[in-house]
Amino acid sequence: MRVIYTAAHGGYARENVPLGGGGAVCDRLVTEWNRTQPFEVELVTPTILGARSPSGQALVGYGERDYARFCRAFERRSTAHVLHADPASTVVLVNDISEGPDFAALAARGFAIYTIYHVDVVAYVASMYLRGWVKPETTVRWYRRLRRILPKMTKLIWEKQEASVRHSRGLIVPSEGMREVLLRCYPECPREKIHVLPWGAWETGNDADRASDTRVDVAELRHEYGVPENAQVLLTLSRISPEKGQDLLLRALQEWESRPDFPQRPLWLFVCGDAAYMQGKRYAEHLKLLASRLRRTRVVFPGHVTGARKKAFFALADLYVFPSRHESYGLTLIEALGAGLPAVCLDHDGARSVMRPEFGRIVEQLEPAELRAAIAELLADDGLREKMGQAGQAYARTQRFSDAAARLAEILKG
Repeated sequence: MRVIYTAAHGGYARENVPLGGGGAVCDRLVTEWNRTQPFEVELVTPTILGARSPSGQALVGYGERDYARFCRAFERRSTAHVLHADPASTVVLVNDISEGPDFAALAARGFAIYTIYHVDVVAYVASMYLRGWVKPETTVRWYRRLRRILPKMTKLIWEKQEASVRHSRGLIVPSEGMREVLLRCYPECPREKIHVLPWGAWETGNDADRASDTRVDVAELRHEYGVPENAQVLLTLSRISPEKGQDLLLRALQEWESRPDFPQRPLWLFVCGDAAYMQGKRYAEHLKLLASRLRRTRVVFPGHVTGARKKAFFALADLYVFPSRHESYGLTLIEALGAGLPAVCLDHDGARSVMRPEFGRIVEQLEPAELRAAIAELLADDGLREKMGQAGQAYARTQRFSDAAARLAEILKG
């Protein structure tokens, strides 16, 4: 058996750019399957575009029109490539929706297709662009009626997602909440066709060696930024993009600064990540403006961090804040829990799929005051944070990425 894995954000691991969870999961799956060898894997990445293949840095900097052109180009070339294979012995695994191949054409040739949903694109648009005023399933019904008069770019959202649901043999989603939204949008889709597969946490190295190395890295971070030993440190880590909600966190801290319960100890916030995709650069400028208004909180933007440096930031922090407005799963959240950090999250599918009350707090309303109150509660209680960190770490260690990769391999093998 052979698996052709098409991934528009795959193959960029060495470039160290903020491509998001889809690219990270792809690279990890390929690494894990190369180790365990459940089948032969061929990864199809943007290098298939030849001279027109974008660098990772160029890709995350595309505007809407450039990104739409990239989607269409990758769709055409990846589809043509797969069609040269034998459908009797080849399974197609798709890492994308808008950037995915021509689902109908591949299904017509007899290929078994499985699609990974890192993001429900329709739900994302309803949440971020329509501000949640219209339900995702309503937009699906509207699009079917209005598709002839809507811009061609909308096909990359509604038509591609509907095609993936209709023509895939299986859909892989990271949370139960995402499955329920898909079933509301496409009630004709059988429930058993949608496999809920949380990705879990990466596994790396020996615990004792890792702890020793991290202590050294934390000392270097303190020296690099001048973080006092008595400071309380908040951390958020994701690409810088409006759905990630870093502005809500900054507004919560601004409100807190005017209150009598603001900490007497120095308070530091590290906003790790780089601007990415359509609205990223403008949003990053907005965040820095908000940060400049804070007078009692030291805010640092260290940029995109990975590897040992990311682990050091987890070890430096007292509390992880996951303020995303919309999230399908919480890869960095479960990484933070695995590092022994308690967390404060907004209420969305990603948080609900990972968080428990004993690991931290889920804030149900998109209000800075609610977020501030949760952060204040946990920062004020060292013993509670320690207890939550231990519980979250114990849970994260049972959620292994290697187990998720093995389960996905079994799904693909049928």
